[in-house]
Amino acid sequence: MGCACNQRGKIQYEVAMDAGRGRVAFTSGSKPTATTVAQRYTGSAVRVKGTGEIVHHSETYEVTQTTKGPVLFVSSDLAAAKANAETRETSYVRERETGEIVHTHPAVLGRMANFDKRVADHLAQSGEAPA
Repeated sequence: MGCACNQRGKIQYEVAMDAGRGRVAFTSGSKPTATTVAQRYTGSAVRVKGTGEIVHHSETYEVTQTTKGPVLFVSSDLAAAKANAETRETSYVRERETGEIVHTHPAVLGRMANFDKRVADHLAQSGEAPA
C-alpha cells in the first residue's frame, strides 16, 4: 500500500531545526508525534507544512501579527525577536509561557494613539465624559 502523506486536506507537521527556520528533520500527519520528536532536537519547532505556522516550540519569545494570533517567529533572544518584529508592519513580541506582550511594533502604537484620539474627539462632540 502506498504512502498517504499527499492526501488532500490532510495537515502535515514538520519538525524544523533552528527554531523552525532550519532544515526539516521529520514530517508527520500527527501533531503529538511531531511534538514528541521535536523534544529530541534542541532548538527545534513544529510547524504546519505549507504555511510555516509554528504550533510548538521550546523558545522563550514569540513574534505574532496579533496579540493572540499564530506564531510567525520564535527565539530565546529578546533582541532577535524584537529585530524580527521590526521587519513586519504590525507585530508583537510575547513571552511563550505567560503570553505577556514584551514589545510592540511602533506602527501598532501609532494606530492605538490615533484610535484613542478619535474616541476622545467623539466623546467630546457627543457631550459624554470619559470614564
